[in-house]
Amino acid sequence: MTAPDATARGLLRSSSAATLAQIWRMGLLLGTNIVLRRLLPAGEWGIWTWAESVFLILATVRDLGMPSHVVRLRPSPFGALLAVEAIWGALLATGVATAAPLLARLFSDPEPAVVPVLRVLVVYLLLEGLAAVPLTYLEAELQVQRSLFPELLRGITYCAVTFTLALRGQGVWSIVWGQIAAVSVYAAALWLATRREMRLRSVPANRFPALVRDALPVGSVWLLQIAVLYLDSLIVGWRFDQVTVGEYGFALLCALLATRVMQQPVARALYPAFVALRDDPRRKFEAYRLGTLVLAALEIPAAALLAVNADLAVRLLGGTQWVAAPGFLRVLAFAPLVDLFGRFGGELLIALHRDRVRVASLVANLFSIGAAGLLFTGWFGPAGMAWARYLPLGALIVAWAVHRIDPAGFRRLATDLGGIVLVTAPLFAAVRALGPEAPWPRLGLSLAAAAGSLGTSWWRFGADFRSFFGRPASAQ
Repeated sequence: MTAPDATARGLLRSSSAATLAQIWRMGLLLGTNIVLRRLLPAGEWGIWTWAESVFLILATVRDLGMPSHVVRLRPSPFGALLAVEAIWGALLATGVATAAPLLARLFSDPEPAVVPVLRVLVVYLLLEGLAAVPLTYLEAELQVQRSLFPELLRGITYCAVTFTLALRGQGVWSIVWGQIAAVSVYAAALWLATRREMRLRSVPANRFPALVRDALPVGSVWLLQIAVLYLDSLIVGWRFDQVTVGEYGFALLCALLATRVMQQPVARALYPAFVALRDDPRRKFEAYRLGTLVLAALEIPAAALLAVNADLAVRLLGGTQWVAAPGFLRVLAFAPLVDLFGRFGGELLIALHRDRVRVASLVANLFSIGAAGLLFTGWFGPAGMAWARYLPLGALIVAWAVHRIDPAGFRRLATDLGGIVLVTAPLFAAVRALGPEAPWPRLGLSLAAAAGSLGTSWWRFGADFRSFFGRPASAQ
């Protein structure tokens, strides 16, 4: 088996395992939160939605781009990564705990629980950083399947702790302590799984600053990417009350559900595969194309299903207390589709060391969505933030950059994506125009339409997947 064939097989194993882990985690989180959203008021969820967004952004500051950068180096200096996560992570956690009252001022509702929540979550920030070291090792080796058991333990722990505390009336603290307990178990399990073979190589002390400096462009990419993704919660949290933040955050979660289930695990496997295929540009772009098609084949029918069934989707996932969420969801449902080329375009550009292009695209997204969000929320209220999601100017930059890498491959991908839309749109238009008004029959027809879209995608692209992952390239 040639090196590209081995990489393709490793990509299939790693991406499949990462997807299974993500489906397990998201499925358990979804099941847990279906119950929790019936137990906790929307205002408690508003606090968590905002605090989670803050700490996801802080996590990228903690990492400094090192997890992605060490994957590009041979040999990979995992000892240096551990030093950054432990030492810089502890310093950052201390600073966040000290500055918690200042951070809390970014939340419009003067809720007394916000400052304590921020201070306790620094424990999560530190532990997740320590877990990143063995996880990065598994990703670099295309052995993400070995993280399945730690993910299993993490999900079970979160479910058990959160349910127990929620039933005792602990409100937002049930989520906070559940997350901390879960990441503690996860970090311990990952370190146990990799303790025998992961060598904690570092670099000489005089080269350490250069190592971190070289990682910062990648770190700025992830910082901007997370900031763009969670910008909604920050703007809505700054301008509106905690109940509105909870309602909007729930709608955004529903709209991004298919994306969150699939994008992160596939990206975790694709990035090291792009690096490994650096000398085979044709197969590298084909891996990008197939990854994009997998996600689009799920996202496009999922968006249509949510838009047509917004009220029932919110009721199934959260109960009857969510009054404003269906209206937000109807606007947000198609927002994930405006940047399909950027789903894995960022990973492709970074693997090619075109970090500046990716940074430019994310800065454009942050500016366009942020400016539109601030303007539109003043005009239309919180729904204005949902409409601002349709203005990511950086998507045009990524699309152009990907086109320059392989013009013929880009045109083929654009044609493939257009085909998925042309199949899906008439199916759901028929459900919307001709289907019954009763919610359950309409959902049934929508599921049938989604199945038709998925089946057509497999019929059209299944042979490409079998060719890439199945037959050795030397035999083609």
